[in-house]
Amino acid sequence: MFVHTRRWQSPCCHGCFHYVILSVTRSKLHQSPKMKSSICIASLLVFFIGALGKKKGPNIIFIFTDDQDLRHGSVDTQRAVQEHIAAHGTVFTNHYASVAVCCPSRVSLMRGQHAHNTNNTAIKAPGGGFPKFRAAGLEEEYLPHWLEKADYNAEYVGKLFNGDSIISYNPAPKGWRHIDVLLDPYTNAHNTVVMSENGARPVWYQGFQQTDVVRIKALDRLDILLKEEDPFFLMIAPTAPHVENLRDPPTPPARYLGSFANSTVPRTPNFNPANEYQHGKPSWLRTLPSLNNTQIAEIDHFYQRRLESLKGVDDIIDDVVEMLTVNDAIDNTYIIYTTDQGYHLGTHRTGVGKSLPYLEDTNIPLIVRGPGIPKGAVSSNPSLVVDFAPTFLDIAGLDPNDRPPFWDGSSLLDSWKNPNSPDISKRKEAINIEYWGSGFVEMHQWSEGDYGISFPGLYSKNDYKTMRVVGDSSSWMYSRWCSNDTELYDTKNDPYELVNLANSTEPIHVRVSRRLNALLLVSKSCTQDTCRDPWSAIQPPNLSSSNRVRTLEDALNPAYDEFYGSFPLVTIAECMNYQFAPNEGPFYPTGADDGLGLAHRKSTDNFVFPDPSPVVELPRNLTFGGGWEHRHATHEALLRSGRELTDDELKNSDAKLEGRSSYLVEE
Repeated sequence: MFVHTRRWQSPCCHGCFHYVILSVTRSKLHQSPKMKSSICIASLLVFFIGALGKKKGPNIIFIFTDDQDLRHGSVDTQRAVQEHIAAHGTVFTNHYASVAVCCPSRVSLMRGQHAHNTNNTAIKAPGGGFPKFRAAGLEEEYLPHWLEKADYNAEYVGKLFNGDSIISYNPAPKGWRHIDVLLDPYTNAHNTVVMSENGARPVWYQGFQQTDVVRIKALDRLDILLKEEDPFFLMIAPTAPHVENLRDPPTPPARYLGSFANSTVPRTPNFNPANEYQHGKPSWLRTLPSLNNTQIAEIDHFYQRRLESLKGVDDIIDDVVEMLTVNDAIDNTYIIYTTDQGYHLGTHRTGVGKSLPYLEDTNIPLIVRGPGIPKGAVSSNPSLVVDFAPTFLDIAGLDPNDRPPFWDGSSLLDSWKNPNSPDISKRKEAINIEYWGSGFVEMHQWSEGDYGISFPGLYSKNDYKTMRVVGDSSSWMYSRWCSNDTELYDTKNDPYELVNLANSTEPIHVRVSRRLNALLLVSKSCTQDTCRDPWSAIQPPNLSSSNRVRTLEDALNPAYDEFYGSFPLVTIAECMNYQFAPNEGPFYPTGADDGLGLAHRKSTDNFVFPDPSPVVELPRNLTFGGGWEHRHATHEALLRSGRELTDDELKNSDAKLEGRSSYLVEE
């Protein structure tokens, strides 16, 4: 007996080709003409029944920017986002990053886990980065592998993780049928574009601006994918509007330079606030001086450049939608637009950057169009970055038996298709946000910081655990910092998070603080079902199943005051730049610190994180690429501009960043 799938020409219909499954003994293939006829008819029936019953699954295009704000209104300036995605889909206003920095957020997305379970908690050693992702074995089981199980062609173009570099490009990140990634140390050099296609030797695309390179490459892959039978997942990840290097504003395509020259950051109430508000802030923020006019001018310049750089992303959307439309694929394709985390510009006196728990850094854009998604809708349904992997696999129809056991997120597909269902909005009211490591300011006109003029703008006391409860009738934010500071904001009535209520003696504020502290105590080390429903772990005693606590509103019953007041305070003993369980006790439930995703990742003790700085660095392109001549440049023209890096350009100094583990159970 043999089982074989192959393309064959039917003996019953000359010139007709079919894909069929043969499951017969070899000897019977040489039987009588009558037997051959029976086999022919049976085979054709198998083919046609299968063809009629199998419908191509929906395609997924995931457009993923870097550091894009929601609260400063950048998405509102993007014509293509509004015209092609928002007008034909739904805008979700309560989507959050679970970590306000690049690599941890991206790893959480790819694994469907919180950072406390991936142990990828920073952009470099010892906390995280691509070398740690690989050392922990996380690339053996993440999004592209699951998509492949669902018979999707999974492809990637753009920035993947921090630390994927000219040193570590080969082998390519696993799982992707095709992957073309930006490489450090040039990932944020927008006019010095270096990429590796499927692990091949890195290529420098001279004269081109990065967003154009990502667009041209993505369109080439989309053209190929649309000609194939299988559904596909294509992730397009430009770095716009990320800063250039560490402290320079983003570099837009030259054709858009100056197009927002007169724009200024919205002067919201939390922009450069008065002392009465700033003195209620925690840790290093409390003593920040007011921004001066020079700093404000630089912040406005950053804002202008960010908006200009996003016009290049609009070009991606225009071209993707046009190609889908021409190929009659637009109605069977989900297009999801979002980012890894947000960005602040002048709020709470913090200059420009991310790394903070406030709405500017954590509340991020999410706009979705596709089959079954209402057009022109706006939804307040809450969601997190960890929900994307379960959602994509729900769209792909992956067999539940093939889904991993460690997901902390949950599918949003029902929420996307029913964006204004009040029942759905209550399911996800608890939003867990966490951070390890320094806070940082990404601008030149800054002299403050813990390290003086050697590295201004870097603040060491920035570890925090945050719980948000997001609802239509009430919303709150509660944070505990490694500086032993506490924050509580009534974000329904104080959306700019100005008045810290942590020291308020008002009964409602005391009661909310105690509930959110208990909820955070669970969520900061939650796994799987407990992450999806943290209230389940802190039920007052003697409740019937019909009276169980499901929301903060339920928990605020005065009868539960003593119970929720009995939980210990969430504590971070010492400000550290990596996750270390003994530093973050107490844990609840007891033994939660023995989880933290350890069953689903390898030890990363002494993992190697090579310094990507080359001995011979490529010259920084002082002329802006991305003129109008590149707006419709072909893939062939792009390839002609490229050259492989030389041996000297690929060599590094053999320096290695600290590679000790971020989580040492033995200690």
